[in-house]
Amino acid sequence: MKFITLVNVAFRSLFLEASWNNKGQQNLGLAASIDPALKEIYNFSEEELKKARERALEFFNTNPISSGVVIGVIIKLEMEVAAGRISPPDRLRMAGSLSQTLASMGDSLFWQAWLPLCCLAAVWAVLSLKFWWTPLLLPVLFCLPAVPVRFFGLFLGYRRGVDVIDLLFRLKIQRLAQNIRKGVAVLVGVSTVILVSTKTALADGPSILSLWLTLGAVAATVITFRLLSLKIRQLGYWYPVIIVAFACTVMIVLDRWL
Repeated sequence: MKFITLVNVAFRSLFLEASWNNKGQQNLGLAASIDPALKEIYNFSEEELKKARERALEFFNTNPISSGVVIGVIIKLEMEVAAGRISPPDRLRMAGSLSQTLASMGDSLFWQAWLPLCCLAAVWAVLSLKFWWTPLLLPVLFCLPAVPVRFFGLFLGYRRGVDVIDLLFRLKIQRLAQNIRKGVAVLVGVSTVILVSTKTALADGPSILSLWLTLGAVAATVITFRLLSLKIRQLGYWYPVIIVAFACTVMIVLDRWL
């Protein structure tokens, strides 16, 4: 596969969700993305090219950021089909399994872990720096890992094929996402206590009563959201205890230092 062809596919993949639909979801975007690669693979037969395009229009849905890996693997699988090493049904089956796996990994890492962390950092930047450009930190921080993963993931998927799954599992992405979510939960609890304290009597010298009232409000809020998000299971029941204890320690330390 020519390098320029893969680059063309990579840029086309940025519009993966531009034609999202209820029936095939991202299938039209996938078909448009890999069409240059299909033309190069099946340049010897218009009939085989037509069949490959029809396969690309089958149901497809995955995380947009991790889609580069899936698209790279699909191109590799189409080359295997053209060489007669696998059958078209096997290509569809493997691509479907891979897209579901990468959807779970991508959603867990980027939507549920990295994006909340970037939002928290951007909020504190806006409150602390007060420059007009500070809101731009949110897209910048989020895109720092997202853009390389999306582009270089395509080349990785094309190079390794279905073996890329073994590499992704060795990287322990799910555990990384879980650790980030834990850190975000603690930071959100601490941030909430600090921000609430600046709007109450705590700002003029915290009393024991006002301190515990603030911590109690934070704990009640966290537990309420936890009960409302049982299906998501992003937080364990013991997280509110850690958040409150950590926030209490931070406020006491800040009060003594400041």
